[in-house]
Amino acid sequence: MYAKVWESCSASVCCLSFYNGHGVLIDTLSGFKIKKSLVTCEQVFYVKDAQKVEIRFVESDGNTPKATVRLDYRELVDDLRIGIANNHADYAVFNIDFVEFEDIPSLTLCERWSYPYGMQVAMLGFNGSHQNLSIKSGMISSAFSSKQGVRYLQIDGLTSYGNSGAPVIDPQTMQVIAIVSRRNNTVAKSYQDLLGYIHTNLEELRKIEGRFMLDDIDPIQVLIASQNQIKLLVNNIYKHTASSITQAVMLDHIVTYFNELAILMQPNIMSDINDVAEVRANND
Repeated sequence: MYAKVWESCSASVCCLSFYNGHGVLIDTLSGFKIKKSLVTCEQVFYVKDAQKVEIRFVESDGNTPKATVRLDYRELVDDLRIGIANNHADYAVFNIDFVEFEDIPSLTLCERWSYPYGMQVAMLGFNGSHQNLSIKSGMISSAFSSKQGVRYLQIDGLTSYGNSGAPVIDPQTMQVIAIVSRRNNTVAKSYQDLLGYIHTNLEELRKIEGRFMLDDIDPIQVLIASQNQIKLLVNNIYKHTASSITQAVMLDHIVTYFNELAILMQPNIMSDINDVAEVRANND
């Protein structure tokens, strides 16, 4: 089953690599092609210090580059995006009508409104540490809505750094049913809190740097170096630790970009349309 998903869908999934002004890789996301557009998670708008972004599709081995485009980060988020950046729906769509991507096949979006708990799914995404495409199995374990009314699937399946923006595939239809979101759980909150504490510590230490000396050694500089080492360790642990509970945003808000008729599939709207049609028939 999963071998068929790889064969049918892997060519449509890409890696987004973000680089700072020194050419250092600072973040990675996954994405996928729908028609002439790129779909990924909303985190793409908020990559701090990003100067360049590389969009890369790979061959069936999951590693060999098949088609690559490198852009200025601002060009991607300012000129190529479709719709608004802060849409509260945890997705992003970009125009990638480039000649380099003409031969990249498109995935299709599923228009179903709900999915049964226990349903098996596949996730295709890039692993941040090695940037290779991989396939992962999962099962729909629950569903919930955000305060903004955005619906999510909760998937029992391992995802790691770099998988955000990956398509969740129905192995029976080979259609996309959701998009993997950036981790938003207790571990992620603790990580962000710890980074905040370290940032505050560094700010306070720099205020008194150089005021005290012990045998030509500034102890404050030693403490600053220690805080930076802890920060590096925390980042590496977070990036290389997989999450067993995956959140994936459902396609309610995004499917209309590609098929306006998909709105009509919602039961309440279909009911309204049927009522209108019945009234018109009676009037005729």
